[in-house]
Amino acid sequence: MTVRRTGVRRGNRAGFTLVELILVMIVIFTLATVVAPRFSDFFPSLQVRKSTEQLFAWARKARADAALTGVRQRLVLDAAKRMYWIEYEARPIKDPGRFTILSGAWGQETLPEEVAFETIDGAENGSSNNGTRYLEFRPDGTSTDATIILSNENGDRHTLRIEGVTSKIYIQAPEQPQ
Repeated sequence: MTVRRTGVRRGNRAGFTLVELILVMIVIFTLATVVAPRFSDFFPSLQVRKSTEQLFAWARKARADAALTGVRQRLVLDAAKRMYWIEYEARPIKDPGRFTILSGAWGQETLPEEVAFETIDGAENGSSNNGTRYLEFRPDGTSTDATIILSNENGDRHTLRIEGVTSKIYIQAPEQPQ
């Protein structure tokens, strides 16, 4: 009597298991999250957008700090040096009008070489004749009404808008060419 085996042989299967596919996908996504931000420096339009978003974050920080601490905050813009930073009025009662640069991670920041301040409308002139302009955020929720346009040589532009009465800060959508 001969015993015959029926069924599927497991040793000759070709292909990958689900676990192997998932592990490969995890490795690919991990590499993509590490490598993709590095490529943004190669695309000028992304540099303009990224710089505008960073300036947006600094303006929101100054606005929030003014409301939380009860002292005036200034976002200072130096178009000639392509720099910006936050200053605060350290002692508003004893030494009004004297501002100190915020230290730490919110110290002076420089725009990428390809990005520049195209226009800074509505910002107030700095106290010294060094060409700086500033946006002031006050504890009562008001601020300087301003429009800041960042651009590059390729014509990529992004606009940061600050409404004076409400201190609303937003990035305007780029204008579409007609």
